[in-house]
Amino acid sequence: MKNLTTITLMVVFTLCATTGFAQNSPVVKPSLFNKYSDTINCTAAQLNTFFETIQGQNIKVVFNNSFSLSGNVKSNLVKYSNLQTVLVKLPSFNNILFSLSKRTDNHEIVTYVGHIFDNGYSDGYELKKINNNNYQFIKISMQKILPACNQ
Repeated sequence: MKNLTTITLMVVFTLCATTGFAQNSPVVKPSLFNKYSDTINCTAAQLNTFFETIQGQNIKVVFNNSFSLSGNVKSNLVKYSNLQTVLVKLPSFNNILFSLSKRTDNHEIVTYVGHIFDNGYSDGYELKKINNNNYQFIKISMQKILPACNQ
């Protein structure tokens, strides 16, 4: 009986150690935007084009010669009188979603916020405001935004 207990404990410890080491292997995610620059300039007028579409409609907006966003508008929702959000499914980027929101403040100043990323890829873009009429898509690293849980 003493040998059975010892053998059982050894098997349990071995399985626990094997499982613990198996979870430590790093996951390498593919890059989706490696052929595009770290910053892509755009204007408020280009961004506003997305809000002129309706759900189910296709849209294409060219930001510069090498970067354009085209796809099907999955939703165009007006949440409040001062907040509208558009989601576009981008087939040229493995069907990830582009989320763009338009917010109007009390002084009728419009601000756009948005992002293009998916947890399955190592990179993405976040929209940053430069001034009232100019914005930039800034390349982001998903490891910095969504760190892996090691627990």
